[in-house]
Amino acid sequence: MNAFKVDMVTISWLLLAMCMPCLHALGQETIVTYVKENGGYTAHKDSAAYTNVLQIAPNEEGLYELNDYYPDGNLKRHGFVKTADPRRINFVGLVASYYDNGTLESAVQYVDNQPADTALYYYRNGVLKERRAYMPVAKESRTSPDNEVGIRVLYYADSLGNTYVKEGNGDAEIAVGDSDIERGRYTDGLREGRWEGTFYKAKYRFEEWYTRGMVTKGITTDSLGRKFTYNQRGLPPVYPGGIQNLMQFVAKNYRYPAEAVRARVNGQVLISFVVDTTGAPVEIEIVNDLGYGTGAAGVEVLKRAPDWTPGYQRGVPVRVKYVIPIRLNPSPPPRNDSEAKSS
Repeated sequence: MNAFKVDMVTISWLLLAMCMPCLHALGQETIVTYVKENGGYTAHKDSAAYTNVLQIAPNEEGLYELNDYYPDGNLKRHGFVKTADPRRINFVGLVASYYDNGTLESAVQYVDNQPADTALYYYRNGVLKERRAYMPVAKESRTSPDNEVGIRVLYYADSLGNTYVKEGNGDAEIAVGDSDIERGRYTDGLREGRWEGTFYKAKYRFEEWYTRGMVTKGITTDSLGRKFTYNQRGLPPVYPGGIQNLMQFVAKNYRYPAEAVRARVNGQVLISFVVDTTGAPVEIEIVNDLGYGTGAAGVEVLKRAPDWTPGYQRGVPVRVKYVIPIRLNPSPPPRNDSEAKSS
């Protein structure tokens, strides 16, 4: 019988929120976590992308204050969460994020870890970029690749303050990353009619048509003139039988290293991988390792997993990165006969 059990295996469509197990407590007042660029954690502050500081004592509303800091000490994020557990961040209320130069990047209201109500987004120079209204959506739509599900764009301006959308209406030219543009009209906060633009660093051009924010038709053209049609902006990769099947596969096939069994290792292994354009899981890496070969065992089990159906962006197969957490809990040690008789 295994001396461990898989307690939980979950997957997020995008990157897992970078909230890792705590490393130590300071004076029993805060829990401090040093978070790496890839979402793992480290015991060394100098090698961390930022520091997560979570208050242990709740406020009058029963919430716990959370602050993230850049390596230079500037505030990166501030908000309140439901539990004093850095592994399970669940935001409630206003969450403010900051650029590394100290200017406000966003101010977003959260309900049960989901954006809600009105949110403000700013450029690095402090100019207001966008005001959004987040509407309630069905739970199954929250991880949709279409990142505008449940969103109304009320205001949009460029970095010089030139306004394109007011009160949800106007023609917008939206910069996406450093080299892509999307152009079209917003009506009542929703995309309407014909939109055009580029994506993946201008490698692809697209035209798409909307009715009340929903894509009805889209055509992507690549650099060779090949065309791809679609009626959904994005589709995530699909594991055979669904995510529950992957959970069962990992739980059944994870091979515990003997040293980990003897050491009664407890905690969460994090493994990242990319589902490539053919559906194969590639670039499998250890994000968080509990030692004793536990991380390597996670890599091996994912190597044996079946291929996925690939994900699509505007009709084009794309690479999608996942992070899978595998929770390991030691089972109680077996009692010997003398213990059994005396109990």
